Amino acid sequence: MVRTAAAISGRYSRRRVELPQRRFCGSQHATWAGGQWTTMELTKLTEEEFDRFRTFIYGKTGIRMADGKITLLSNRIRRRLRDLGIDSFEDYYHQLTRDRLPGELEQFIDAITTNETHFFRTGGHFDWFSGAFLPELLNRAAEKKHDRSLRVWSAACSSGEELYTLAICIDEMLHRFGGWRISLLGSDISETMITAAKRGVFPDRSLEHVSAERRRKYFTHLPDENGWAIRPRLVQMCEFQRHNLLDPIAAPRQDCIFIRNVFIYFDRESKQRAVRNLIDALAPGGFLVVGPADGIYDLLGDLEKQSIFLYKKPL
Repeated sequence: MVRTAAAISGRYSRRRVELPQRRFCGSQHATWAGGQWTTMELTKLTEEEFDRFRTFIYGKTGIRMADGKITLLSNRIRRRLRDLGIDSFEDYYHQLTRDRLPGELEQFIDAITTNETHFFRTGGHFDWFSGAFLPELLNRAAEKKHDRSLRVWSAACSSGEELYTLAICIDEMLHRFGGWRISLLGSDISETMITAAKRGVFPDRSLEHVSAERRRKYFTHLPDENGWAIRPRLVQMCEFQRHNLLDPIAAPRQDCIFIRNVFIYFDRESKQRAVRNLIDALAPGGFLVVGPADGIYDLLGDLEKQSIFLYKKPL
């Protein structure tokens, strides 16, 4: 690239001055001064850039980035600049929003969303699932009030720990489900998380609430990876797909939906839209399991409150 230095003594010179070429590295920009390029690290989004990015994020995901998240968002976007060799937040924004970076939207969403979970997180929810929900469903089927099918959806499943926990609960009672059609669905907006869930390999910290007996039965230790692989038969029980909660799910109605501690990132309008999709996805008599921090209790319409975390759709 040829660059021209112009202003000399307050007037434009007619002489072209060719500046030496300089390759820039993703998170860097440079200025010409004192006869040399000066390279500086991009540090933080400007307030204007932050507003533009968070408006874009909200439109695509329903996630509202709070005012105090400018440093966090800057750090995460800067990683994408480094990976792509793009020199400015502004250039990245224009290329991203004008679809000039094929496949980058998914990478961008992966970069800006937070995913942290582990097996049997909030154990009381799984005690209810094993001790009350599954036996009740079996009884309803025996009384011909429900067909011999079980459909469970872990919405916003992250890397899969929640859905695999539900698979373990079912497997421990599998002898009672002979001849049943069982569907276990996990979804997340992050393609990276879906890929990780399908792989089924987890670090030690993900299993901190898993008993030694369950580790032996359902996991294989991988010393080289400092982690654990869930047994293939449980992986085969589960299906994972990318899904945005702002959109209806293309799946049969569910007997139970887990959606926990996700809505803390949503504003009220986004919550209303997503919750409506969840309610529509529930079968009559189905249960919605929510997290204590989600703040959606006044949006659940006709769902009947069973406990602080549990709501039932009327038959």
